[in-house]
Amino acid sequence: MKRTKRLIMDSLVLLAIVGGIYIGLNGLPQKKNEIANEVLTYLTTDRLFRKGDIKEIEGLYSFKSGDYQANVIYADEPNINYTYEKVKGRFKLAGTSDVRGKHMDETFDQ
Repeated sequence: MKRTKRLIMDSLVLLAIVGGIYIGLNGLPQKKNEIANEVLTYLTTDRLFRKGDIKEIEGLYSFKSGDYQANVIYADEPNINYTYEKVKGRFKLAGTSDVRGKHMDETFDQ
């Protein structure tokens, strides 16, 4: 009986360690969804895009900086990625796969 208890406790500790490492590298899924929804709201209310203008939006986590970002692909530019992040409570375009894209804006710092 003691051996079974010990095995269960060791398994739980190992699971907690592996789970912590996974979350540390990949971020929290609910935070990724939250940032994706916030960026969608920003793009449709502040930047006045229609939801149909956006082909795909995905929340991301950078383990190097600890920041959550959202990757956006617009319907009219399916081969260009735009990355938005929240800085001091405001959204900005943090990166793109092509600086000649149609959806570049004044918030982008090169």
